[in-house]
Amino acid sequence: MKNKYIFLLLLSAVFAYTFTQTFDSKLNLNGDNVHYMQLAKNLAAGNGYSYNTSEGMMPASHYPPGYSAFLAVFIFLGINNLIFFKILNGILLLGGLIGLFYLIEKQTESLSLAFVATALALFSPKILEFASMVMSEMFFFACSVVFFISLYQYAQKDTVRFFKSPWFYLSIIAAVMAYYTRTVGAALIFALPVFFLFRKEWIAALSSVAGSVLLIVPWSIRNAAHGIESRYLGTVMTVNPWRPESGNISSVSEMLEKMIVNFDETVIKGFKEILFPFLEINYDKGSGFFSIIGGLLIVAIIFYGAWKMEKIKWPLIAYLAGQIGLFMLWHGGNGSRYVVPIAPFLFVGFYVGVYNLILLLWKKEHKFKPHLPYAFLVLVFLMHAPVEAQAKIAKRPHPPAYQNYFTIAREMQKQFPKDVICCCRKPELFTYYAPNIYAVNYKYAIESNELLQDLIQKKVDFVVLEQLGYGSTVRYLYPAIIAHPELFPVIWHLPNPDTYLLKFEREKAKEKLRGENLQ
Repeated sequence: MKNKYIFLLLLSAVFAYTFTQTFDSKLNLNGDNVHYMQLAKNLAAGNGYSYNTSEGMMPASHYPPGYSAFLAVFIFLGINNLIFFKILNGILLLGGLIGLFYLIEKQTESLSLAFVATALALFSPKILEFASMVMSEMFFFACSVVFFISLYQYAQKDTVRFFKSPWFYLSIIAAVMAYYTRTVGAALIFALPVFFLFRKEWIAALSSVAGSVLLIVPWSIRNAAHGIESRYLGTVMTVNPWRPESGNISSVSEMLEKMIVNFDETVIKGFKEILFPFLEINYDKGSGFFSIIGGLLIVAIIFYGAWKMEKIKWPLIAYLAGQIGLFMLWHGGNGSRYVVPIAPFLFVGFYVGVYNLILLLWKKEHKFKPHLPYAFLVLVFLMHAPVEAQAKIAKRPHPPAYQNYFTIAREMQKQFPKDVICCCRKPELFTYYAPNIYAVNYKYAIESNELLQDLIQKKVDFVVLEQLGYGSTVRYLYPAIIAHPELFPVIWHLPNPDTYLLKFEREKAKEKLRGENLQ
């Protein structure tokens, strides 16, 4: 018992070191974090799960409500601070790793293995990067750990009827909470009846499904009442969500091709990047033969490690398999990003698997055997350099293009009347610095007149032409401005790099389109 607390203290010390080194106090530039905070703010204010728009409050559904609801609790208590939310996510990571430590130690009876597997996860730059974002990954991870602890605790008391066990109900709540945080939580809901089916508890399996459905139905009813359709099927069937003109997948062969590409990106490459961040991963081209073999070997070891987690092996295998299946169906282009919520489980599976494979081959008893996991810590010397690189990135200021972009937002907040509508890429980031301005995105339309019509319909007053690095600006917005320069007079220009605030002459645009339609 004493040794256990020493290991937990060491794990906390490793966390304190890597988390503080890589902590990024800046607003993350992906934009989703702003959505989560704004939705949480509206929830805390009693406005429901909704967005602020120029037409009033609109019901939100793009992101499941779980993480925003979690943040809303703190905002309701008077804590609405970016740094606090980032630290809170770090605490969720540490808490989840402590939970995994508990599960590994109970299943393998090896404190050293439990410590090494969880400590090495803290040297994965991708995990650390997301740990200091106000994003849902760490909350999802924490819910997942609670789910597996609940199943383990349930399995400890075989004599208790399932409906009398509090762990049965907690497992359902944890799985559904994960689903309400990220829709890939469906993999946990799938893993739940798998656990009971392999225990031949048929009624418990059906009851777990029924309980999950009952908790999910209110969200579906709410969306149906507002006429909101799920975006997930549409995204699954889209060739490229960032290029709508690419159309939808229209054949089985196209779907298979997409699944193979996604498997290569998220599993073959993504798992390697998470577990071995010192390896160079090229996401711009497909993996070669030996890279695929190496990736499949890693996957096999992870599943073998899950198999050795005796009491929770079937739900853990089902969960990992379900996640991989969802990775293959979703859209690509994000590297290992979607792997992050399950990343610590990959460390568990991989190192438990390697440890047990060595024991399988090493038949003789030896005094070194209990200390074997410490040998894995040699990887820290290789993983430390990527952590240092992540620390440097975290300490850098925002790129100049974003600084110009945010400068325009701040000045519009100061100088422009409330409720002005501004069109820009990443409108959520713009609104963070200009909360009185309604920011909207442009339509991803190659035809410039179609884009103009969209600006008119959205009642846009101003347009920001930036160089944030997104291809959509060059592909859609810029050509429309070049084609109709008289409709976009320059209000303000910031150099290095060139960033423009343009006035959109909406009435002139209406007349021009009307005239072209009459010809």
